[in-house]
Amino acid sequence: MKCSRMISAILLIALSITAHATTIEEVKNTLAAKFTNSKIHDVRPGPIDGLYEVTLSGAQVIYFSAENNALVFGEIYDLEGQSLTAEAIARANRLRLEDLPYDQALVLGPENGVPIIEFTDPDCPYCLRYDEFIRDSAVPVKRVIFFMTAIHPQTAPAKAQHILCSEDKAAAFDDIYLRRIKPTATCDTGAEQLQVHANVSSQWRVQGTPTLILDGSPVTGFRKGVIANYLANKTKES
Repeated sequence: MKCSRMISAILLIALSITAHATTIEEVKNTLAAKFTNSKIHDVRPGPIDGLYEVTLSGAQVIYFSAENNALVFGEIYDLEGQSLTAEAIARANRLRLEDLPYDQALVLGPENGVPIIEFTDPDCPYCLRYDEFIRDSAVPVKRVIFFMTAIHPQTAPAKAQHILCSEDKAAAFDDIYLRRIKPTATCDTGAEQLQVHANVSSQWRVQGTPTLILDGSPVTGFRKGVIANYLANKTKES
């Protein structure tokens, strides 16, 4: 790259604003008035002088020029080819992790295991392969599980609810994912918990399963090499 900062796929959109925003709070208020269908999660100085980095719902990162009253949709790189926008998105995802309803998740594995947040579907064959991989892993994993059952709405919700309604949820998870039994347990609490899981899946824009959150970054699909590298790196850090 020949310039110190490169913006790719740039789209400038003029805003009908009568005065320039000059502080972060003013920028936030200005954009909140324009983005009525998307929440402004964070505003901070951007990597280029004069640009503000803006994080919207779903960890979408855009940039705003207060001087020109313009939005920039694109990716910013440094001279080494590192995406500064990707770093911003990862940071936004880490912030979103703090807001997850962990008390509503199904947590399996040792407390001191390597943490992986999972969006899973008991009728997804790739989820079953991922589950087998984790069971055989030499690295202990703390699995924080949210069920995303919209892809198989006729069968998956009953299986997920059976797990959530069982007294021994770990054993029930094994029974369902190892195909030992058919689901039988139901309860209002489980149904409500499953709705929370659906809401979280929607907020994270989960489109396929399994979707794993590794260090704040979503990974969709059973990508064995990526998961193995993540576990190996986490083991080295500890």
